[in-house]
Formats: sequence, C-alpha cells, structure tokens
Amino acid sequence: MPDGLSGLADYGSLGLMVLFLIWQHIGMQRRLDTLTESFQATLKDIDDGYERRVLVLRERYDVVITGIRKDCREAEDKVTAQRDSLQAELATVVRDADRKLDTVIERIGKLAGD
Repeated sequence: MPDGLSGLADYGSLGLMVLFLIWQHIGMQRRLDTLTESFQATLKDIDDGYERRVLVLRERYDVVITGIRKDCREAEDKVTAQRDSLQAELATVVRDADRKLDTVIERIGKLAGD
C-alpha cells in the first residue's frame, strides 16, 4: 500500500472508510472503463454491419439498375431498327408510287395526244 494510503489507516474507522471509498472508486472506474470499451466495440460492430448491409444493397441495386438500363438500350435499339425498317419500306412505297404515277401521267399524256 502506498505511504499516503497507509497513513489513512492510522485514522481508524474514518481512515478505513476513506480507503474503502478509494478502493471502490478504483474498482468502479475499471468496470466503467471495461463497460465503455465493450459499448464502443458493440457500436463499431453495429456500424460495420450497417456498412456491409449498405454495400450489399448498393450492389443489388447496381445490378438491378444495370439490368434496367440494358433492357432500355435493347428496347431503344429495337425501336430504332423498326423505325429504320419502316422508313426503308416507306421510301420503297413512295418510289413505287412515284413510278406508277409517272406511268399514269405518261399514259394520260399519250391518250390526250392521240
């Protein structure tokens, strides 16, 4: 026992009470320190678990978003292909109609010229 504390024992029961309170305070501080460390470790575990869950959710949503974007690109490509096909068909129909119209005009001209 340190000299300062051993001197308290000379004061009798009051000194012993002071020694007990000091011993109790030191014990409570150790328990409080242990409890604080345990609490902080628990909070860190919770925080780490939260971070892991957030990363898993982000990965899931990234997969979903990537799939949706891929589907949208495929749909856009399909619509573009259909549009190009329809434009080509329309151009063919217009050329055919133009040729037929030219033929009709020619025949009308021949009939009128006769």
